[in-house]
Amino acid sequence: MAKTEHAQSHDTTLTDVLEGYAEAGYTSSFAAQDGGAGRCDSCGSELEPSRLHMRSLRRLEGASDPDDMLAVVALECGLCGASGTMVLGYGPASSDSDGDVLRALQDRRDDGDLPAHAPPSETPNETPNE
Repeated sequence: MAKTEHAQSHDTTLTDVLEGYAEAGYTSSFAAQDGGAGRCDSCGSELEPSRLHMRSLRRLEGASDPDDMLAVVALECGLCGASGTMVLGYGPASSDSDGDVLRALQDRRDDGDLPAHAPPSETPNETPNE
């Protein structure tokens, strides 16, 4: 995955982004697990990152604290097909599991259309700088 600068969202809240993805059909949720794996809440499976397909990524920074850095990733489960979101911290204050998952996700944004709530500047192969 190439690491290039991605448009930041200073005036958009995490709730706004999650609601936008939900409106676009990303209604399930995923969670980072130790060792770079992700858990799909729809089927309960713990998945290697190659089984999680990134469809969109939205980067958020706290308006009052730039260290509040989050990546909201729209994903599809490679086992059950559920579409949902995973919220990951990135940067120096992120957890090891969040960083491991973010680095290991399979970027599939060039496989089709981006979700409705993808940022206007999003293009395939952009990942937030760590």
